[in-house]
Amino acid sequence: MSMAEEKLLFDDDTGCLTGYALQSLVNGSLGELGRLEVTEHLSYCDLCVERYTAMLAEDTLLEAPELLKPGILKELKRRTARVFVNRYFHMGVAACLTLVLWSTGVFATFGELALNPPRLERPVPEERLSIGRRLEDFSAGIGDGLYNFMDQLNTIDLRGALRHEKE
Repeated sequence: MSMAEEKLLFDDDTGCLTGYALQSLVNGSLGELGRLEVTEHLSYCDLCVERYTAMLAEDTLLEAPELLKPGILKELKRRTARVFVNRYFHMGVAACLTLVLWSTGVFATFGELALNPPRLERPVPEERLSIGRRLEDFSAGIGDGLYNFMDQLNTIDLRGALRHEKE
């Protein structure tokens, strides 16, 4: 696109699209590069979008009846709140969680681990026991457990617990 064509598309004073640019976009007479520049400008300039849609819609838009306006405004507010929550609530929660983790020193621990990784030492192998020795230890453990259980039963006084026995 030449410099002259670019001057025809954009107003030097405001930086917005000229009437020629909008009319060429409606007619489809712009080249590919010109169409890309115009649509890029329309993506962020609300004033030019308003002018462009006015060119597309020759008829005047109808006004909503007075009875519908409160309902429409209520629905718009509800949708705006939903968009706000969807966009910013999750970011706020993530930022709060980051601050909590940062203030507790979790990230410092990770940094310290990255700078000084722990050295893994080989575990000392346990002494291997024969099956006979294992069985002997197991049976001794069961015997000691039963002895302790019976000893505790002797300390419990069950007299009178059944059938209202009297001493």
